[in-house]
Amino acid sequence: MTDNAANLGQPDMRVSLLLVDDRPENLLALEAILEPLNQHLVRANSGPESLRQVLAHEFAAILLDVQMPGMNGFEVAEIIKSRERSRTIPIIFLSAINKEEAYVFKGYSMGAVDYVFKPFNPDVLRSKVSVFVDLFVKQRELQHQGELLREAQKRELELEHRTSLLEAEARSAAKLSQMNDELHRRQVALEQAMGARNRFYASMSHELRTPINAVIGYSTLMLDNIYGPLNAKQKEGLQRTLKAARHLLELVNDVLDLSKIEAGKIELSLQPVMFPSIIEDLFVTVRPLADDYGSSLSLDMQSPPFNVVSDPRRVRQILLNLLSNAIKFGEGKPICVRCKHCDDKGVQVEVVDQGVGIAPDDMARIFEEFVQVSESKQPGTGLGLPISRRLAQLLDGSLTVCSTPGEGSTFRLILPASLEDDIARTDELAAATVA
Repeated sequence: MTDNAANLGQPDMRVSLLLVDDRPENLLALEAILEPLNQHLVRANSGPESLRQVLAHEFAAILLDVQMPGMNGFEVAEIIKSRERSRTIPIIFLSAINKEEAYVFKGYSMGAVDYVFKPFNPDVLRSKVSVFVDLFVKQRELQHQGELLREAQKRELELEHRTSLLEAEARSAAKLSQMNDELHRRQVALEQAMGARNRFYASMSHELRTPINAVIGYSTLMLDNIYGPLNAKQKEGLQRTLKAARHLLELVNDVLDLSKIEAGKIELSLQPVMFPSIIEDLFVTVRPLADDYGSSLSLDMQSPPFNVVSDPRRVRQILLNLLSNAIKFGEGKPICVRCKHCDDKGVQVEVVDQGVGIAPDDMARIFEEFVQVSESKQPGTGLGLPISRRLAQLLDGSLTVCSTPGEGSTFRLILPASLEDDIARTDELAAATVA
């Protein structure tokens, strides 16, 4: 298939996978396991050689042996993660010796997505790698679509500039009408391009979630002993696989949410949002996480119960992100949520923690995509706060923060009393879609 594509002059669309092991027989076994994926497999038999390959190629994933002479897998991973160009490459550690929890924890702390013990199940390993291959391919397709969109936007800007010049020079109604017709044709072309992009987002949502949900589903079935009993090590490995897959699904969902917001495809379902009921419900949801970190949750309701007209799902999403962050970075100290009815009948909710706090230089950066400024090694996608702020703005509200390093942070969400105008806009959009 590759030769035929080359003969036809078509580019090789396969992704590259880096296999690192000092034993040739292990590399040969890995190639045999991953060959059905029909991707480009690159060998490296030492740490230095693997680093040279990372500099020369772009990899969808790296399968890295821990125990190697000279430079071991942990040292290689530390260098890879320290470089801006390669820090996001998923690394799967492979080990036949270092099976103690200390080594496994060290592997995850180095930024690995999984730690697999030899001998491993070929089907399971192939499925894990396949998820990262699919994610890499979809990200590459998304980048290509983004380039096409930027080119379309550039052409639109050029057209607008040209139109403004032509309008300034126009001497007759006929000439102005001709320019307007041209602008309309270009606008239709741009709308078609935007429609293609939105269809791609919908397709990507399905294509990415399907394999990840399959990994989560099969892992859950195995943990429930559907396919037979598991020993302690097998159960521990599957639990880590399930945790990694859920983290990956969270990342995909966040990226898709951000894409929908940027594309203007977030529609609001407006109805009364009850306070403090929505906060009390969220406490039930996050209490297991708070217990794990040793933080207590309290609600300071500074007004009698009330409601505002907004989108309950989006309000819940914002507050859940704020509560999760407060728990993760609160250093096990008490967390308080203050809620009150504003003078304009809107609502103000403050999530207050006593954790690590945020440095002044990082205050603006925390609302940028894929940025995590805390020194704490906490899991996350770096998208929760950016999405929360954009959702707050969609709800005609605001999300701000004040913080002191070492003393804690306060995130303040303010929402208006109602969004009646947005209900009308949503109805108009729905009518236009049906038409």
